[in-house]
Formats: sequence, structure tokens, C-alpha cells
Amino acid sequence: MKYTGIQLLENAPVSTAIIRLSLPMMAAMLSQAIYFMTDIFFIGKIGDPNVVAAVNIVYPIFMLSLSIGTIFSIGGSSYISRMLGQEDITESQKTSSVCFYFSLISGLFFAVLLVFFKTYILKNIGTSEKTFTHTDSYYSIFTLFFPFSVANIFLSGLLRSEGATSKAMVLQLIGIVINIMLDPILIFVLNWGIKGAVWATVTGQLASFSYGIWYLLGKEISLSISFKNNKPNNAMLRNVFFIGVPAGLSNFLMSLAFILKNRIAASYGDHVVAGSGIQHRLIDFFILIVIGLTMGYQPFAGFNFGAKNIERLRKGFIFTMFSSTAICFIGCVLFFAFDKHLIGFFINDEQTIEAGAIMLRAFIIGLFFIGIHSTLMTTYQALGKSIEATILTFGRQLLVYFPLLYILNSLFGFSGFILALPLTDVFTAIIALGLSGSFFRLIFKTK
Repeated sequence: MKYTGIQLLENAPVSTAIIRLSLPMMAAMLSQAIYFMTDIFFIGKIGDPNVVAAVNIVYPIFMLSLSIGTIFSIGGSSYISRMLGQEDITESQKTSSVCFYFSLISGLFFAVLLVFFKTYILKNIGTSEKTFTHTDSYYSIFTLFFPFSVANIFLSGLLRSEGATSKAMVLQLIGIVINIMLDPILIFVLNWGIKGAVWATVTGQLASFSYGIWYLLGKEISLSISFKNNKPNNAMLRNVFFIGVPAGLSNFLMSLAFILKNRIAASYGDHVVAGSGIQHRLIDFFILIVIGLTMGYQPFAGFNFGAKNIERLRKGFIFTMFSSTAICFIGCVLFFAFDKHLIGFFINDEQTIEAGAIMLRAFIIGLFFIGIHSTLMTTYQALGKSIEATILTFGRQLLVYFPLLYILNSLFGFSGFILALPLTDVFTAIIALGLSGSFFRLIFKTK
């Protein structure tokens, strides 16, 4: 049977619904991971670890755009999904319009700050004398198009909120494919180097933004970006920000974590910064697939919670939890067996390969637990449980990673530095499970 939109959320078999909702997002996230890898691959072929390090150093700025967009993407889509479950189309249209304009204005505001404080920021995000110029080149161009990066993240979440995950996938794929196609042309054919990489990125983002606007303006749907629907109300803003801000803070704190990690990594050498960048791209390959799975699960969970179909919610949660953990297990096996080969695929530099392989092996410990806390975090967001989401957001970075990073690095040097991140994911999974008592009582009492 063919299921579309609301029918998929409400009537399809649970595994079918989540797979159908998740596959487009998993494909998009997989493409995003391939994009990150391709970017590093072509830049790595320049043969200079300092250029690879520069791309890794500026990555927190991308994470900042993700954190701002996530406020409206997660907060807005969670509320919209619940409104659709309650058949309140008018409120879902108003919410989508309000979040769209908020995301654009927020992106523009932060772009101005990033440009104005450029020199100060570049000096404090992990650059060295060898990497400063390369980082400056990438940063200066990317920040000019920062609002479009923020808006694209929101638009993807907006389409997912009504179950249109295939359209959200197309939005992301357009930018990714253009980026991958332009990378070798701009970097090598035109000899633009790192500037070619960033121009490929922003061109893809502009294309994705254009597609999202075209789709939303071109058909009658339960969403809107029309300014006439830009009518915020207290209930809407409270729901959007109570859920969205913790999710956005999570990514903002991740951005700060990257900066702190890069600053400490730079003390061990720029080759460690480069190796860390490649390691993160490989890790992201599996993490982004898990995120794609939970993105598909989120509207399913929010809709069925809003519709008070707890049995269906329970089955969806169990399916997502086991599936995400299985994905992480596959990553653990591959990283253990092919660590140096995977790092060496991107760059031919012995010091960088050795540093990256050591960090990749260490992260195996944490990767296995990512499916657990990712599924629970998404559940809290989808159900409007802002307290649990906030605790996990602050807990992972402020209460766990930052203290572990400084303490372990101070006590054990490089070994402590590389163990801080995987141990953070272990402790975060434990915290997430500790917060799940009321949710487990809710879904398992229906058995």
C-alpha cells in the first residue's frame, strides 16, 4: 500500500513508517558525510597538512550555523508535528512562517558579528602561524553566506515536520552534489586551493535554499513561508524555544568543544589538528546516518504522542533504538580493522596518519553508545520534554566533556586528550537512560 504524508505517520506499519521517513534523511546525511569526506579528500590532495588543519579549525563556524538553524528546525518541527497530529493546520502554517523569518534574521545578525570580530575569532579558535592564512581565506567567504546556511538547516527540518522527508533529502542533496562537482574544478582546475573549496560549499548552499523556497511557494501544503502567516503567539514561541533552544545549545556547545579541542590539539602540532579533522569526518559518516534515522523517527514520535497513540510510539522507539545501535556497531568494527588505511586515504603524511588513527581507535569506545543517547534525545525533543532535553544538552558538554577534556589532558597528556570525547558519549548515554524513567513508564505500561 502506498502511504503519503499524514497517512505514513498515522497508519503505516511502524517499521515501514520509520524506514520510509528515515531513508531519505539517512541518504541525505550519508551524502552530507560523503560531502565532508570529499571536501577533505580534495584538500588533502594539495599535500599540505596545514590546509587540512585550517578546514578543521573553521568547522566550528559551520557548527554555529547549525546551532542557530537547529533552534527553529527542531523546535519548530516538533511543535508543527504535534499540531498536525491534532489537525491544527492553521497553527502549523503560522509556526513555519514565523520560524522561517526568525532563522533568516538570526543568521544575518550572527553573520555581522562574525565579520566584525573576525580577527579576534581567528586568533582564538586554534590557528597557528602556519594555518592562520588558510583559515582566514575559508572563514571570510563562508561567513558572507552564513544566513543561507542557517536557513537551509531550518528548511530541511520544516519539510520533515509534515513527513515530506524525500523533499528534505532533495534539498540537501542539491547542495551536496553541486559542492562535490565544483570541488575538483575550483580547487585544481582553476587552482583556487582552499578558496575553491569554500566557494563550492556556498554555491551548493545557495542552490539548496532556492529549491526550498521554490517548493514551499509552489504547492498547497500544511506549511507556509508567506509573510501574512508570520503571526507569532505565546504558546507557539514557548514550544519552539523550549525545545529548540536546548537543541541549538547542544550544537553551540559542540562548536565550543571543537574550538577547545583544536586549541589543545594545536599544542601537540598542526598534524594533530589535521588528523583530528579527518577522524571527525570518518566518525561523522556513522553519526550522521544515526541522525538521519532519528530525524525520520522524530515526526513519527511527535505525531503519535500528539494523537495519544502510545503503543505505536513504543514500537517506534524500540525499533529506532536497536537500529541506531546496530549502525554504530558496524562503525566500531570498521574503525578497529582499518584505522590507518582510512586516515591514509585522505592524506599521505605519516605524522597525520598516525595521530588520526590513534584518535579513531580511541573513539570506538564512545561510538557504540551514540545510538542510545541520540534516540533518547530525539524522543525528548519530539514529545516536548524540554527539561530532559536541556539536561542532556548541558550535561554532555558542560558537565561531562569540558571537565574531562581539561582534567584528562592535564593528567595524562595526549592519551587523556583523545579519551575525553569517547568517555563523554559513554557517560551521556548513562545520563540519558537515567532521565528516561517517566518516558519508559508511559510507553511500557501499555503492553
